[in-house]
Amino acid sequence: MSKTIQRLLTFFIGVPFFVAVTWYFTFNNHLILNIFILLASLFGTYEIHTLLKNKFEVQPLSLILVLSLIISATGIFCCLCSKGFEFITYSFILCFLLILISEVFVTHSKGDDPFSGSLSRIITSLFALLYVPFLLSFIQRMCVFEHSRENITLFLVMVFMCDSIAWLFGITMGKNNRGIVKASPNKSIAGFIGGFIGALLSGILFWYFLPQIFTGSVLKIILLSVITAFASIVGDLTESVVKRSAAIKDSGRLIPGRGGLMDSIDSIVMAAPIYFIISNILYNFK
Repeated sequence: MSKTIQRLLTFFIGVPFFVAVTWYFTFNNHLILNIFILLASLFGTYEIHTLLKNKFEVQPLSLILVLSLIISATGIFCCLCSKGFEFITYSFILCFLLILISEVFVTHSKGDDPFSGSLSRIITSLFALLYVPFLLSFIQRMCVFEHSRENITLFLVMVFMCDSIAWLFGITMGKNNRGIVKASPNKSIAGFIGGFIGALLSGILFWYFLPQIFTGSVLKIILLSVITAFASIVGDLTESVVKRSAAIKDSGRLIPGRGGLMDSIDSIVMAAPIYFIISNILYNFK
């Protein structure tokens, strides 16, 4: 089966599945979605740890997975209590302190200087936890919005459509306009334009059919769509930078036609906090 067919099947099966989970399973502030976020955090953290390990000294995988679990589990606890999302930040700070404590009391390196790689281990651990579970926690924060179902669905559809239409425009119209971004030479101007179009269409459709939620001028939803699309595209490029730096093509092999899990959720990871912040500014969701 070709990579294109695998990618299309992943899109037509995976996207409707997660949209359905978000739209229909809303009990306990989207508990099912939160469980998927926790699993995505663990798998994503594992893949990022593996990438970093290829180039840097890292702390033990078991430690980083436990810390990732703490952050995501704290997010679930906050959702079940419908408040206290500052505890996610507190849990992140706690995990950072545990990273430091590990370097103080655990000998990781062999040789005369067991602390020669400490700075590398601290930075890579902090990056893995910030990049995956902490950024994904902004989806968890949306789970207690008054219109959480519509908000999270719009966010996911925006990112999925940005990514998918960008890919479609790229393979059909991007052959002669690639290479503008060195981090990912296969990306094209046509693909970037397609990404913005996909997000804009998604936003305008939700604004049209749900005016009681996405209130006000269409310019507000256009602004939200454009900024979210930009964050989504940058998220994709950011992971490309990480992979190229680690000299690895794909973050894993979990998703058919896509590679690893991070190859599929890199856009979501970057766009989640941006959508959360901008939607709150524009619509004051609570």
